[in-house]
Amino acid sequence: MVFFSPVSTPVPVSEDEILAVCEAALRLAPSEWLPDLQVSNKLLGTPEWYSFEHDAWPLGESIRRAFLRYPRLKKRTSLISKIVDVATCRNLRHGRQSFIMALGFVAASQFAPKLVPFLDDSDVDGQVVYTLLKMRSPGYADAVAPLTQSNKAWIRRLAKRYMERYG
Repeated sequence: MVFFSPVSTPVPVSEDEILAVCEAALRLAPSEWLPDLQVSNKLLGTPEWYSFEHDAWPLGESIRRAFLRYPRLKKRTSLISKIVDVATCRNLRHGRQSFIMALGFVAASQFAPKLVPFLDDSDVDGQVVYTLLKMRSPGYADAVAPLTQSNKAWIRRLAKRYMERYG
């Protein structure tokens, strides 16, 4: 069983700090798409992660925690837009997961259409469904429906929950 170490990235306290975290994450992205790494038995049959993915993930988690601690930041459309830029940077691979989850609130629902195309991206498909549910974004049942057949139980459960609410 794999356990993630506690996140020790400091929580950004201002819009400028969150923007700087987003820029740092984007700088981690390789210039081109890298292939999947070897499948790991430790990761329950999923591919290993690149070091840049491990480096990016806690950055997005720090933003999610900032939104919990400083809810007023959720109202900054330009800030949310920058987080979406990171969340949709395909070359960050799994490192985008936490940025996508950081968008899981109703005020970010106007950005749902930018996340929906990633429902077919196995690096982040479950996180996108989770975030659509948190955003309370109906209208994407056709795109979510195939994930009700996912080979990952947690993704199947989220997709079925989405379909029950909005399908």
